[in-house]
Amino acid sequence: MIKQFFFVLALLFMVGSAPLYAAPLVIPQAQASHFCQLLISDGTSVSTLSTHAGKAIQPADSLTVEQIFAGYVLLADGWQTMRIFPHLQGNAVSWYSATDELPATMSDEHQKYIREVFPRLITQVQAGQWQAVDEYVDKMLQYQCQFGGEKVSASVSTSLLTTVAVIFLIVILVSRFLFVLLYPKRKKQL
Repeated sequence: MIKQFFFVLALLFMVGSAPLYAAPLVIPQAQASHFCQLLISDGTSVSTLSTHAGKAIQPADSLTVEQIFAGYVLLADGWQTMRIFPHLQGNAVSWYSATDELPATMSDEHQKYIREVFPRLITQVQAGQWQAVDEYVDKMLQYQCQFGGEKVSASVSTSLLTTVAVIFLIVILVSRFLFVLLYPKRKKQL
C-alpha cells in the first residue's frame, strides 16, 4: 500500500512538472513575418510592427527578429498596449490599443472586435493553428486598411506589392540558377 502511494505520488510529481520542461512555443517564421506586417502607431507616426521590432530587438540563434517580437507580443501580453486599431472620425484617424478606453462614437461591433481579436488569435497560436493565425492577421490588416484612412491603405498596398515583386524575382532567379545547373550544355550553346 505504501509503495503504491509513493508510486502515485511520484507519477503525479512527474506529470505535474512536465510543463516546466516543455519546449517554449516558437511562432513559425512565415506567421511571425505575416503578423509583423500589421501597423502600429507610436503617437507621431505609423509603421509596421516589423520596423518597430527591428529597432528594439536583435535576432538570436535561429530565431528572426519577427519571431522574437511576435512571441513577445502574442505570448507575453505585449499586445495589450499596442495601438494597432485605427478609428476614422471625420478626417482624423486615432489609434487605439485593445485596453484603451474607446470613443463613444465607435460602434459596439468595432469595440467588441478590438477587445476580442487578440485573445482569439492567441488561442489559435497556442493551438498551433497557423492557417487560422494567418486568417486573423489578414482580417486585422483589412481592418487597418478600411479604418486607417488613405495613408494606411497606400502603405499596406505598397508593402504587399513590394513583397510580391521580391518573391517573383526570387522565383525567377532560383529557376534560372536551377536551369543552368541541370542543363549546363544548353548554357554553352546559348
